[in-house]
Amino acid sequence: MRALVLAIALAGCVDVPPFVCEQDEQCGEGGRCEEGGACSFVDESCHAHRRYGDAVEPDLAGRCLGDVSGAIVTLAAGSDRACAAGEDGRLWCWGDNTGGSLGRLDALATPTPAALGGLAGVADVDGGEYHTCAVSGGAVHCWGRGDDGQLGDGTLGDRAMPAPVPGLAGIVEVELGEQHSCARDDAGAVWCWGRNADDELGGGGVPDQSAPIPVEVPAADALAAGGQNGCVIAGAEVWCWGKNTNGQLGIGDDDKHNRPVLVPGLAGATQLAIGGEHVCARMGDGRVLCAGANSSGQLGDGTGVLSSTPVEVVGLAGVAEIVALDWTTCARDAAGAVLCWGINDYGQVGEPGEKRTAPGAPVPLPRPAVALAAGENHACAQTDDGCLWCWGNDEHGQLGGGRRDQADLLSPVLLSCWTE
Repeated sequence: MRALVLAIALAGCVDVPPFVCEQDEQCGEGGRCEEGGACSFVDESCHAHRRYGDAVEPDLAGRCLGDVSGAIVTLAAGSDRACAAGEDGRLWCWGDNTGGSLGRLDALATPTPAALGGLAGVADVDGGEYHTCAVSGGAVHCWGRGDDGQLGDGTLGDRAMPAPVPGLAGIVEVELGEQHSCARDDAGAVWCWGRNADDELGGGGVPDQSAPIPVEVPAADALAAGGQNGCVIAGAEVWCWGKNTNGQLGIGDDDKHNRPVLVPGLAGATQLAIGGEHVCARMGDGRVLCAGANSSGQLGDGTGVLSSTPVEVVGLAGVAEIVALDWTTCARDAAGAVLCWGINDYGQVGEPGEKRTAPGAPVPLPRPAVALAAGENHACAQTDDGCLWCWGNDEHGQLGGGRRDQADLLSPVLLSCWTE
């Protein structure tokens, strides 16, 4: 008896290390082994519907997965990550952290949203391959990989914390390609910086630029960037520049253009989306036109044949928004249905199956979508209840559901409902 009492007394004096799991089965009934080895359990009161157990690090014990942002007002994605800005101006990012592109130094990737420090009042955000930029107070702030000058601060180094791009003010929109960045101010002027091997800066064949240079376009109402291209909408006109190997500029040739060129076939466009090797436009009447590579069906015309002039996506009407993944395209209609087409090796169209050369069944979302974002091989939608849903590749945790694996990639994964 004395031995038992002594053992109990000693146990009370010893700090028991937190349990570290490797498989879901080790967490017990209903448990799931999260990244880092902590067990979580279903709890519908949490915004991600899961709560950590007690046998974890003290700062995690009993907490809901992820954190709470408040209502989301801006949603964007980079190659293997995504970001969302809350109505309070805080920015939340998840997925791949190569080069510090999530704005943190403590992880290579994070499969749940984490708030970004050092930046407030975010009004717009976009992600490139390994860098991220946001608009705050009319200035552009960038972080992540900078080896091509894409951070715009005059250096070629990586940086994990946001810092302003010198010389820019009154900025209302930022758009990123793979290794280049562009911004538009409130007067319609456009600047680009970063890699220029494919003339994606639109500055007339200059070398890579680590600081912004002006792009000579008419006063722009909207800006788009992606892959190695940039485009603007100026009144009823569309102007594009950069790589054109697959005719993605839509002007009938396959020559790259180091300055903006007018795209007559997209006159009247109201929104642009640029994928890896294709460009799409939402027209004023709700149709969608696309040009460029089509081997995966990303132009949506039912053929799978490249086109250097815009072709119409079949079976679409009343489109309210479009986004372009690398080799896939998605559209949201006025009723909130989301339809995707193109390559589907990671479930990019929202359900298992072969590639689609035209829109098929809608992505199985539980409620109407109000906003979309697209990375390289994943996409996200915000539904009208404020929840975020993501689908496609999850290798780097870019779906945000806490798994960082391929378990749920073929249908939308609930990320968060983002409510207090």
